[in-house]
Amino acid sequence: MSKARQQRLKEARKWFPEQGFTEDSHIVKAYRKKFNVDRTCAMKELCLLHVLSPEKQASYEAQLKAKKEKRQRRKQQVEFQPFDQDEYFYFIAGYTSGGAPYGITWEQAREDGLLDPPDERDHDDWDLPFD
Repeated sequence: MSKARQQRLKEARKWFPEQGFTEDSHIVKAYRKKFNVDRTCAMKELCLLHVLSPEKQASYEAQLKAKKEKRQRRKQQVEFQPFDQDEYFYFIAGYTSGGAPYGITWEQAREDGLLDPPDERDHDDWDLPFD
């Protein structure tokens, strides 16, 4: 635990009873404002202080669990995204500030073995798209 968090928790233990919060009070908002922390930090620290109602704490923990599961699902979803090509470039890596594409040309791709070899029946060199 960071020293800043330890200091906040120490100060919050003194500050909290002085506030006279009720069940309807916006405890998290007041904590955020007082200690200048974000919502996640405030919720975590209020849970450590055991000042939230069990319902609010359970709700917060459920939100954390849902976020974690969502992150894990995103990691598992690896979608193939086709890359840009045109008649000059096999793979367009990006564009210059002037809008000109750069990347691997069809000729470079052929030399590097990135293209399937031509059919033996084919007497042409390599079949490039857009010819």
